[in-house]
Amino acid sequence: MDVLRNYIKNKFGIDEPKFLEVLKMSPGAEGYLLGSLGELLFKEYVESLGFEAFRIKEKPEGGNNAKSEDARGDFFIRKKGSKTDEWFVVECKGVKSNSEKRSGLTKPISCLTLLTKHVVDRDEHVKSIYKSGLNAYNKAKEDWEKKNKGVFPKFTWSKKNPGAGVPDLTGLWNSKAEIKKWLDSFSNKDFSENAYWDLTAPIRLLQTHMPSTRTDPTTSIKSTGPLVSEFNILCVDLFLKTGKHEFVFVNSKQLNPQGKSPNHLQQNYTIDILTKKDVYKRHILLEPWYDNLEKCINETKPKPRKLDKSQLDGR
Repeated sequence: MDVLRNYIKNKFGIDEPKFLEVLKMSPGAEGYLLGSLGELLFKEYVESLGFEAFRIKEKPEGGNNAKSEDARGDFFIRKKGSKTDEWFVVECKGVKSNSEKRSGLTKPISCLTLLTKHVVDRDEHVKSIYKSGLNAYNKAKEDWEKKNKGVFPKFTWSKKNPGAGVPDLTGLWNSKAEIKKWLDSFSNKDFSENAYWDLTAPIRLLQTHMPSTRTDPTTSIKSTGPLVSEFNILCVDLFLKTGKHEFVFVNSKQLNPQGKSPNHLQQNYTIDILTKKDVYKRHILLEPWYDNLEKCINETKPKPRKLDKSQLDGR
């Protein structure tokens, strides 16, 4: 503890209680620390599996314009002992901290709608999302082809788990009436923003958060969300919603891209929905998500990239 105390004193000129007070009133600082922690824990995890991992600079000399299009993630990884210049780029993210608020789940009626779609009416909901995405794609393709020459990217959504993802909670309740009765057993305070922050609310929504804006060089479409090609694998730390640093993985090419811009990933993919009904137990991951990095690589076979040493962070 003396090391931490001295670090805070020398770096910030304050004692530990004051540092903690400032940290608690700075969500941005907490988020940055959690992001760095997630990257450190991923590096330890991947090295324990027999990989070597090199950190990629967040901002190389020359700024974002100097960042390689093939190295917009956080790490280059490959199996130790490999002699080939074949690496996978991994992007590390945490789950979205305010996903429930943004989805309107501070209102019980919205919780009822969400759960009904994932428990009772999931089959119809899946079909509806796929149809909406295909319609949006066809309209975007038609508009683009009127103004441009070339080939518009194909529509690649999964029919089983379309859009941003539709977690399967089938069987948790038997009817909408049962869900409503369960939700009615909680007070309004249980659906407050603080309840979601404290992980005491009835529902926890596990979503990604990737708000970067990119322009697709193929279609020239500008949209909020990373390009599919920026990294091979997305690693998501579920800590903010599960209270444990546990990772899930996905090949970026296996995710459903944006309907209107097929070379852009979406900002918010829904990985799972946890409920107090089954003690916030995680459910079986649906395609294309994996709990195991090696299985994700072996089964989805991402295309390796060459190591770009100019992008490495030597710290």
